[in-house]
Amino acid sequence: RLPCWHPSNMAATLPVEVIAHIMRFLSVGDRKASALVNRQWYEASLDPILQTNTVFHLLTPFTSGSTVRSFGLRKSPNLVLNDMDGSSRSKEIIEKACQHLGQHLHSLSLKGSDITEGTFMAIVPHCGNLRRLDLSLCNSLFLSGNLLKKASHLQAAKKALANVQDLDLSSLRHLSDCTFNRLVTVMPHVEKLSLAGCTISYEFNPYPAGSKICASTSVLTFLNIRAYLEQQGKKLTSLNLSKTGLSGSPLGELAEVHGLAIQALNIAGNRDLTDQDVLALVKHQTSLTSLDVGMCGELTSQTVLHIQTYLPQMQYLNFAKCRHMKDLAASKFYTLPCLQYISFAECPQISSKALTAGLCVKPMTHLVSVCLAHCTLVRDEFVEMLAKAIPNLQELDLTSCLAITDKSVHAIAAFLSGLKHLSIAWCKRITDYGIVGLEKPTDEVGETAVCELSGGRFSHNFGTIGFFTPPSAAMKNVCKITQEEALVLQDRRGAGVGAGLHRLAGLRVLDLSMCQQLSDLGITCAMRFRELVSLKLNMCPELTDHSLVGIATNVPSLEELSVSQCHQVTDDGVTEVVKRLHRLTLLDISCNVRLTNRTLAAISKYCHCLHKLDVSLNDQMSHDALDRVQYHLPHLVSLQSRLV
Repeated sequence: RLPCWHPSNMAATLPVEVIAHIMRFLSVGDRKASALVNRQWYEASLDPILQTNTVFHLLTPFTSGSTVRSFGLRKSPNLVLNDMDGSSRSKEIIEKACQHLGQHLHSLSLKGSDITEGTFMAIVPHCGNLRRLDLSLCNSLFLSGNLLKKASHLQAAKKALANVQDLDLSSLRHLSDCTFNRLVTVMPHVEKLSLAGCTISYEFNPYPAGSKICASTSVLTFLNIRAYLEQQGKKLTSLNLSKTGLSGSPLGELAEVHGLAIQALNIAGNRDLTDQDVLALVKHQTSLTSLDVGMCGELTSQTVLHIQTYLPQMQYLNFAKCRHMKDLAASKFYTLPCLQYISFAECPQISSKALTAGLCVKPMTHLVSVCLAHCTLVRDEFVEMLAKAIPNLQELDLTSCLAITDKSVHAIAAFLSGLKHLSIAWCKRITDYGIVGLEKPTDEVGETAVCELSGGRFSHNFGTIGFFTPPSAAMKNVCKITQEEALVLQDRRGAGVGAGLHRLAGLRVLDLSMCQQLSDLGITCAMRFRELVSLKLNMCPELTDHSLVGIATNVPSLEELSVSQCHQVTDDGVTEVVKRLHRLTLLDISCNVRLTNRTLAAISKYCHCLHKLDVSLNDQMSHDALDRVQYHLPHLVSLQSRLV
């Protein structure tokens, strides 16, 4: 018999309340794993406090009636029913799910589902406490134009949906003034509205002059939306009009709506907007704290100056793909002391000097996320200054910042201990010494590094022109750590010193794709993350099975792994990964020519939680093996198998 202090006995004797309290300090993945210990721990995981942020993603073809009935015990406030088909089985599952969760349900997503008016009206009466409703991409629901047309349906929806505050109507091809008016009538307390990607008529007016009724059944007009904003302006706090073809004149009219004081506005992807249009906006909407103008290609640095002048309380700014932004845009961000998120992704003219002046000279205590992906002028000096100036940073994206080296990685590891998301993909100058925290030995250029260009014939005759002799593969020098250095690294870790990525204990997302100088030993030594959930190592040519074994051993919480185009990976390595990492929900092993049906057999046997799998361009795999994977993994949502 085991002693009372043995972990097995302790797990069985702890009170449910104590177990539930312990679970409050665990991540979602750890909580799901601990719920499988025994029946008592499972019941503890159903504590209402633990279910507050739980989201159920329901797959109707594989959901049993008993599973749906158990939803009532969980009391989860969030339900996702995305991409449901129009079958009677799906309709039945949707109705039962809403029936059992209805009294607790605060958020319901039907995004992309092929549902009809009848199905929608069957679930609405069960959702009396709903706060958020997502009907984006539900084109079949709006196709006929009869949604809420009957007086009985209108009354039932008005009673059930009266508390909805967040309404998402994005990407609806058949949304018209008539159906829009019916929806907002039954939801009088909407505070957040999204019409992203909808076809909105800004210039065309189908109504007679002076008409106060906008009820077209075929078109959604800005005239009608403006009338709604005039009515709802005092309540509305967030508006999304991205990718709707919004131009300057309608934006000016929107900004001048009496009583409208929105806090968050998304107008990304409206390419005709100019600096003057944004100026008119910020002059009138002085309560804005979040503004997304990504992909508005005509905007320049003047837009940033207007924001700094009129909106000093700004917290969220996205200028991604605004390619005309220059140093002036980034050099005075210290005038926005409340800034929490900033993105200059794909703004190639922003330099390190301007970023240093704007973000590092004066303290930015609230800043938690910085995205500088594809900003090719970013240098090590700025990254080092940023890490020292903003130690509370949680997200940093330096994808394709080609000039940064190991110095940047050392600074990130040394000063950003609270970092949760880090992307240094396509930073080709980063080596093993950066990720493990060792000083790189001094480069010595020897005679072997000189490229001999003899042998080519050159003349004015294009028929006999010669070519340079291509450099040999041996000349592509990869800077690797040695076994002796790996032992030194182990001793330094034991002494608690070093500036490797292992110091980022709370890191949850890491992208090292296309860091071609990372070696097998370097990756193995660097992967020491207990909380890491997502890891990308695509196109790392030195990655082998040895690295995968190290990842499977030292990254136990991993849920998403991408090792596409790592040509030295074999069946043995992937098998070890799927054996040990039981939480995997996404696995990308595409373009690995050595993988065979043995890998698919291992995935079928061990990956019971897998939702997405990519095995494209693996020509040694067969369709029969893929069919067996789908048979053994009924919860697999996406299987990419191009050219298999």
